[in-house]
Amino acid sequence: MLEDHLINVSLIQKGAIDKQACWEFLSCAKVLCPAHSKYGTDCWLIPKTHCSNYIEEDFFQKLSVCLACSYFKERGDIYIGGWNQFFAKQIQKYNMKALELIYQKEESFVEILNRIPDGLFTTDQEWRITYFNPAAEKITGFSAYDAVGMYCKDVFKNSICETDCALKRAVKLESDIHNREYEITNIDGKKVPIICSTSAFWDSSGRITGGLEIFKNIAEQKKLQEDIVTREKKYRRIFEGSHDMIYATNLPGELLDVNQAGVEMLGYRNKEELLGSGSAKKLYRDPKDRDKFLKVINKKGYVKDYEVDFKKRDGSPIHVLISSRRYENPETGDIEYEGIIKDITRRKRTEEVIKQRNLELSILNSIAVALNFTMDLNNILTMTLKDVLKVLRLKRGALFLIDRKEKKITLQIRHGLPAKDSTNSGKIIFKDNLLKKHLLEEYVILTPKPTFPSFQVKYRDKDGKDISWLTCFLITFKGRSVGFFGLSIPRSRVLSKHEIHLLGSLGNFLGGAIENTQLMETIRLHRQELRRLTEKLFQGQEEERRHIARELHDEAGQSLTAVRLALDRLEENVKVNKKDLDEDIGEIRKMIV
Repeated sequence: MLEDHLINVSLIQKGAIDKQACWEFLSCAKVLCPAHSKYGTDCWLIPKTHCSNYIEEDFFQKLSVCLACSYFKERGDIYIGGWNQFFAKQIQKYNMKALELIYQKEESFVEILNRIPDGLFTTDQEWRITYFNPAAEKITGFSAYDAVGMYCKDVFKNSICETDCALKRAVKLESDIHNREYEITNIDGKKVPIICSTSAFWDSSGRITGGLEIFKNIAEQKKLQEDIVTREKKYRRIFEGSHDMIYATNLPGELLDVNQAGVEMLGYRNKEELLGSGSAKKLYRDPKDRDKFLKVINKKGYVKDYEVDFKKRDGSPIHVLISSRRYENPETGDIEYEGIIKDITRRKRTEEVIKQRNLELSILNSIAVALNFTMDLNNILTMTLKDVLKVLRLKRGALFLIDRKEKKITLQIRHGLPAKDSTNSGKIIFKDNLLKKHLLEEYVILTPKPTFPSFQVKYRDKDGKDISWLTCFLITFKGRSVGFFGLSIPRSRVLSKHEIHLLGSLGNFLGGAIENTQLMETIRLHRQELRRLTEKLFQGQEEERRHIARELHDEAGQSLTAVRLALDRLEENVKVNKKDLDEDIGEIRKMIV
C-alpha cells in the first residue's frame, strides 16, 4: 500500500484531496505515525512520520520521500499558484517553523542562563562581552546593558586580567581553566573574591569565536574559611595548651589524635609513638576496664568524671578521671569517642592520706571515748584491736603486753587466732631473741619515734602447734615498751606508709592509755589496801582501848579498897577531935564511892 501511494492516485478524485488528511486519503493503517488521526495539518512538516521504511527527523531529510508521494504531488497540483509556488510555500513554512523552534530554544537557553545563581558572561573573539546574566550583574554591580560590548577586563578591574588573562590562557593551553581564585573590583570599588572557570570557543576550522566565563562570589566562603581557620587555631591552641590529656579514638580502640599533655602524662617520647602504640586497651591497667567504660558511654552517650586506672609507658600506674562523649563521624560514619583525661594520682593519694588520717582519728577517738566510759583494760584493747583489723582489712591479730618487772610477755587479746597453750611450752617466741631480751630490760629507754621497725613473733596454741609468724608493731610510752600489735598479714599484702604510720600513732597513743589504765588500776588496788589497813588500825585501837580500860578498872578498885580499909583503921585508932576527923573521913569516903 505504501508503494501504491508513492506511485499514483489515479483512482482518487482530485476534488476530495484538499479536504482529506494524508492517512485518510491513502487509507494508511500506521496508527503510530505522529500525523495519523490528525486533521488540518501538513504531514510533510511533521517530523518522524512513517511514510517510508526509514523514519526521518524533519522535512528536508524526508524531502525525497515527499516528492515521490502521490498525496504531496496532488496537493501541489491543486494549489492555486501551481506546483512551484506550493513547493516554495512549504519550504517557507518549514523555515518559519524552524526559526520559531530556534527562537524558543534560545529563549529557553537564555532563561536558563538567567536563572543560574553564578555569574556568567560570554565574549566574542575580541573578548568583548556579548551576554551578561543577572547573577553577574549582582556580583559586579554592572548592568547587562552597560556590560555588553565592554572588555571583560574593564568589568573585572583586576590587574591579573592584564598580565595573565584567563581566556587567553585557555586559548593558549587549548583547554578549560577551572576554579581559579582572584579578587575583582565591583562598580562601587569594593573588592570581591571570586572563583572562576573559563572556556574558549572554536569553530570547525579551529578559529577562535569567543569565550565563556562562569564565576561565583566566594566572600561568604572566604569568611567561613577564615572563621574555620580561626577556630581551628583556637582549638589547636586549647588542644595543645591544655595541661590535661585530650584525645580522640574509635570503637576498635585506635588512637586518632592526642595532645602533648597526653604524651607527657603517659610517659611516651612523642605523639607518633603514642598514636602507634596500638589499641587504647593498652593504656588501661586492666584491659577489661575499657570494656566497662565502653558499656557505660555507649549506654548514656557520654561519661563525666569516670575514674579508672591507667598505666604509663614504663608500666607505672596512674589514676585518671575521664570526661568523654560518643559521636558518629559524619564523613566516615564510624563511631568515635573524644574527651579529656585528667591525671588525679596526686589528688587520689591526698584523698587516701586524708581518709587514713580520718580513720586514725576515728580509732583514737574511739579509744578516748572508751577511756571515758570504762577503765577496763581488756575492753579498751579488744575494741582497739577490732578497729585496727577493720581499717587494715585483716582478719586475724592479737595484742601482747610486756611486764618488764616480771620479765614476761602476755597474750592479752586475740581475734581470729587460736588460744595460747597455758603451759610454759606456750611461751611467746621471738624471731629475734636479742630484741626480746632488749624489750624486757627494765631500765632500757627507747628513743621516741613516730614508728618503730616491725618484728615477728609466734606462739604455740593449745593443741601444741605453732601458729604462723605474726608481724608486730611496738606500743610504747615515754620510751618504754609496754606491748605490741601482732597482725597476721598475708605474704601478698604490703602495708603502705600511711598504714604503718597509723600503727605507729596508735602504738604511741595506746601506750599512754595502757600505762594510765594500769596506773589507775594500781591506784585502785592501793586504795583498797589502804582502806583495809585503816579499818584494821581502827579495830586495833578499839581493842587496845578496851584492854587499857579493863586494866585501869582492876588496879583502881584494889587501890580504893585499900584506902577505905586504911580509913577504917584510922577511925578506930584516933579518938581526939573525933567530930572534925569524922567529917574529913566522910568526905574521903564520898570521893572513893
